[in-house]
Amino acid sequence: MNAVIAQPLAQDLHLSASQLGLLASAYFVSFAAMQLPVGLLLDKFEPRKVEACLLCLAALGAAVFSQAQGFMALWLGRACIGIGVSACLMAALKTYSLYYKPELQASLSAWMLMAGSAGALLATVPVELAMAHLGWRGVFAVAAGLCLVAAVALLWALPSLPRPGTAGTNNAPNGTLNNAPRSALNSSLNSALLAGLKTVFAHPQFWRLAPLCFMVQGGFMAFQGLWMGPWLTQVQGLSNAAAAQWLLLLAGTLMLCYLGLGFATRHMARRGLDERVLMYIGMGLSTLVLAYQVWQGPQAGLALWMLQAALVACGIITYNTCNQLFDKSLHGRSSTALNLMIFSGAFVVQWGLGVGIDLGQSQGLAQAQAMQAALGTLCVLQMASWLWYIWPLACRTRARV
Repeated sequence: MNAVIAQPLAQDLHLSASQLGLLASAYFVSFAAMQLPVGLLLDKFEPRKVEACLLCLAALGAAVFSQAQGFMALWLGRACIGIGVSACLMAALKTYSLYYKPELQASLSAWMLMAGSAGALLATVPVELAMAHLGWRGVFAVAAGLCLVAAVALLWALPSLPRPGTAGTNNAPNGTLNNAPRSALNSSLNSALLAGLKTVFAHPQFWRLAPLCFMVQGGFMAFQGLWMGPWLTQVQGLSNAAAAQWLLLLAGTLMLCYLGLGFATRHMARRGLDERVLMYIGMGLSTLVLAYQVWQGPQAGLALWMLQAALVACGIITYNTCNQLFDKSLHGRSSTALNLMIFSGAFVVQWGLGVGIDLGQSQGLAQAQAMQAALGTLCVLQMASWLWYIWPLACRTRARV
């Protein structure tokens, strides 16, 4: 919603670009801070219940945001929303890893994000239309109610599944864990959970992948989630209503791309092909398209924004790529550790772009030029992260040849 409500929100509460960036990024920093605890919770408890409880916090955050009268209350409400939705994708990925075959993981992940993109459609033109009657406060009040509906639906509509830790506990040799005192069992399980987290962060391949996710996926989320709206209105000269329509098309493009990507990765898995090739190419080309759009400035082709979104969609394969490095029992922690990198990147980039825009304007640049300069810096960092990941793979391929 941030990209659509950015202009009226900033006008109502007299927010600068850096304040607007910091406010929007409160979602990302709180989301990122929850990823490691969420990974531990998902590997220990039933994902359905973890997700339902957190969504209640999202409802509370949306309600606080809708009633806020100052920057700090807005920031706290937005941060609470980030905490509340911090397990939405991860709970699904954990459940998929427990109950579906490995070759289906990439497809299921893509289709789950297709569902998320379908929901994101509601945050574009429908929000723009609703604001005419409800204002941005009313829109967030409705969002609070919808979060509660989702929490109840998870608890009532989904079947109860065994806790992730149940199998490991019941299969302990000679029943040692089953016969141990509950406090000792919990202590042992908690130690194992933390040790697994250390295993994830100690893996060298994780740190090859993390910067790429931080800059490219996190950067796209930061731009689409806030600065795409100001870019369309202030750089390309569109009205707020027209910008919302283009954001709708962008979300629709993502939804269709995730749908197609799910089928494509499933087809490649059946033929024994490596779906990671789509990730290498897609994320690299997305950086080049972004650089071209920034260079074009006011003349940037609107359709090319949809192409860039389609290419970034290939980044969903990074979750499966990361999980393949670890045992299934670590997939909750490996997925959330990678998600920590992505949302940390979204926080840093979203706030950083706002600071960069204010800095550029203080040096005498027009707002459109300051935005181009800030995004140009992002392009350089994205390409560096892509080269950091792809270089060892290219070297190994050259050595085999």
